Amino acid sequence: MDKKSNDISGFSMQQAMKLANSEAGKQLYQLLQATQGDALQSAMDQAAAGNYDAVKKAMGQLLTNPEAKKLLKDLQG
Repeated sequence: MDKKSNDISGFSMQQAMKLANSEAGKQLYQLLQATQGDALQSAMDQAAAGNYDAVKKAMGQLLTNPEAKKLLKDLQG
């Protein structure tokens, strides 16, 4: 596997999974699923296809919600 497929915006896949499995990560996923499910699914599909530039753009749009921003801040510690 090349570095690009293992690294998204400075996060390794292992780090991304750790964040996704955290309590704040789970809450963020639930929020995005409830409020923007189609866009979230599209971003997940793009990630599975290896199109990380599209994922980054989509996630930037998804994470404009104030509650999502708070959860992201919680994820950062």
